[in-house]
Amino acid sequence: MKSIIFLFTTFTTFNLFSQSVDVLIKSEVRNLQEATVFTILEPKTDTSQVKFVARIQAKDKNKKSNIEFLYSEIRKEATKIGANCFKIKSFERGGKRNEAILILDCYVSQDSTIKQNKENREKNVIYIFGGEREDDNSISFKINGEEKQIKSGTYYKVILNPNEPITISKGGITGASAVLNWEKDKEPIFYSLSGLGLASLNNQPTFGLAFTSGSINKISNNSLGLLLTKLLKQGN
Repeated sequence: MKSIIFLFTTFTTFNLFSQSVDVLIKSEVRNLQEATVFTILEPKTDTSQVKFVARIQAKDKNKKSNIEFLYSEIRKEATKIGANCFKIKSFERGGKRNEAILILDCYVSQDSTIKQNKENREKNVIYIFGGEREDDNSISFKINGEEKQIKSGTYYKVILNPNEPITISKGGITGASAVLNWEKDKEPIFYSLSGLGLASLNNQPTFGLAFTSGSINKISNNSLGLLLTKLLKQGN
């Protein structure tokens, strides 16, 4: 990435009780238009023309579910100053203050890079999430009638193949189900069985619940879904 002179300073942008969002590092890139997207950069994406904008930290009390809130707060600050993509710097929970802390490095890139980045995502894959924290309970569900379990803090990954429909179900006869089929260049799909990633976030229509069938819920924001796959462990 291009060499940039960083201004090492911290700006507190949000502070309520233990919750805070801080700009830890801000570059000399200025006067950017507010961004309308905020996408996670894929490892395959050419970032030679991507410019660093800021390193932003969000933290909160260590709750059962933190990631969506922390990501949302960073997204608000990052898009406001013109960043439209990001990489994960770190995520940790616990410590002396029993907090969850997410740090993202935020960048601005051209539309062509954003388009290429989207094309670099894995296609025809389903991610199913249970709880966020490892000390939560496991969740049972079925894939094509076969019993599966997701340990909390992990996700279940399913690959879609041509002419092989996948049925995800939960809750027995009166429960919920979703049937998915392979399609050319099908974007990743993210489901939550626990409410993870489904918080109601004001003024961000790309977030939250896009599809619901009882206890099987689709996470509509792909970058949030991909972020969850990076911060949680694969359980199958």
